[in-house]
Amino acid sequence: MSFLLECPHCGFRDVSEFRYGGPILSAPAGTRECSGSNLPGPQWERWFHRLGCQRWFAAQRNVQTNEVLQTKEEISGEE
Repeated sequence: MSFLLECPHCGFRDVSEFRYGGPILSAPAGTRECSGSNLPGPQWERWFHRLGCQRWFAAQRNVQTNEVLQTKEEISGEE
């Protein structure tokens, strides 16, 4: 399934430009908490923009619908 992911540096791009880095178990600073497991609903994940700026960032994605709720440049607690 394809969806758009917003890189904090490059803007909206197809998910095929990114590499999934796994779930973030604690939400990034300044954001609301959400599930840290692969249960239906929103979770924070690490993503790497491999065909763009080549930087890691955090994205909150609903794993049931693939809707990306927000992205954040900094990833805290998982580096």
